[in-house]
Amino acid sequence: MSIHPTTDDFRSTKTFAAPPEAVFAALTDIDALTGWWTPAGGGADAGETLRFLMGDQEVVMRVDEADRPSRVRWSVLRCEPAPDWVGTSIVFDLEPVRAGTELRFHHEGLNPGLECFESCQGGWTHFLSSLVDYVDRGAGSPNPPPDVERFAAWRAEEHVPGQASTAKAALR
Repeated sequence: MSIHPTTDDFRSTKTFAAPPEAVFAALTDIDALTGWWTPAGGGADAGETLRFLMGDQEVVMRVDEADRPSRVRWSVLRCEPAPDWVGTSIVFDLEPVRAGTELRFHHEGLNPGLECFESCQGGWTHFLSSLVDYVDRGAGSPNPPPDVERFAAWRAEEHVPGQASTAKAALR
C-alpha cells in the first residue's frame, strides 16, 4: 500500500535550545529513541531497519534518510498497533535557528481519513514534546518497556523478516 502525502497530514513544529546535531542524535540513536518515544531496537542509519515496541506490539520502519544533521525519514513497513501506518512516512527536518533548532515534523499519510488519526495525533503531540524534554532537559516521557528483561531479549535478537520472534512471543 502506498500513501500519498496530503495537506491534511499530521504536522508539527518544535523549537529546541540545543543545536541540530543534538536533535539529530536523539533521532538516530537507539537508546535515545527509547528515552523519548518507545522501546527501540535495530539500526537507525540510512538503509537500516528500526524496530519499536508499543506495549507488546511491534512497529518496523526502514530508515530512508539520516542526513546529518538536517533530516531523518522513516518508512513504516509493519505496524501491529496501528495498521493504518503501513505505507506512511515519518519525516523530521531540522534547521538551525538562533541558538537552537527548529524541527518540522511531518507524518506523511497520517490524516483525518485514517481510523487512528485522533489517537495518533495525540500520541505524536505528546512524544514530540517528550523529544524536546529529552534533548533540552535530559529526560523525556517515553512509553516504558512492558518488562525490562523481555525488552532486553527483544532488543538483542537478530530480527529476520517473515520469521516469528521468540522474544516477541515471550512478551505475550
